[in-house]
Amino acid sequence: MKKITLFVFSFILLILNLNAQEAGIKWEKNFEKAQKAARESGKPLLLDFTAEWCKPCKMMDQEFWVRDDVIQAAKPFIAVKLNYDDERNLASKYGATAIPYVVFADPLGNMVTFRRGFGSKNAREITQIFDEMPKDFSVLIPFYAAIEKKKNDGLALLQIADSYRAAKMTRLSCDFYKRALKTSEIQNDAEKKERVMAIIGVNYYSIRDYVNAENPLEDYVKIFPQGKNRETILFALIMTNIKQQKLKDANNYLEVLKKDFPASEKITALSREIENAKK
Repeated sequence: MKKITLFVFSFILLILNLNAQEAGIKWEKNFEKAQKAARESGKPLLLDFTAEWCKPCKMMDQEFWVRDDVIQAAKPFIAVKLNYDDERNLASKYGATAIPYVVFADPLGNMVTFRRGFGSKNAREITQIFDEMPKDFSVLIPFYAAIEKKKNDGLALLQIADSYRAAKMTRLSCDFYKRALKTSEIQNDAEKKERVMAIIGVNYYSIRDYVNAENPLEDYVKIFPQGKNRETILFALIMTNIKQQKLKDANNYLEVLKKDFPASEKITALSREIENAKK
């Protein structure tokens, strides 16, 4: 009787364990296979760099990835568990210099954001990223296929960039806008070229990346003296120079703004910003 009871108890434990595994995150091990599946399905990628010797990684496996809310949040993603020691090239590509290292990427494998280490703060941030990250890129599958076939397909690159910008994936959208800008389709279309150049500069300015914002903003001012976005671009360019303490350049562009848009409401505020920066 005891043997039968023990057998039944063991069998129940086995079923419960199998159910738990079934209910947990389904981690892929092969990155190439996962990336192909992501591109074909339009699902984003979730990458977890880990190792056997990594104690925080084990803590993360035991305390975070098993949480019901995290398991549910990870369902729209193709999740990949990567051995840090075996995948050094991938680790280098994504900037994983310490683990655990969690990457959120688009279906093409382009990193959107990452979090390093494990603790209560990281757990909260990763949970927030799950909430904010787009879950379905399937409408972009034809455009992914287009740039896979022809990497400099300007219209496909522009469509992806616009979609990423709308999804507030600002930095990654800039990468696609810059790729699109180099193509003949955009270079030969003055309206599209002006729009793309304006977006690149303003995008970088909006995320306070003033170093990368400066050149596209300056190029826009030079190339489009009658551009419909010129007032906005001049404002962003002046602020970009102020933030970098390039006050002489800021003053020069302020004079351009006064000349081109004498009635601009931005002039007084920018003049004040320059005076404050001098102090």
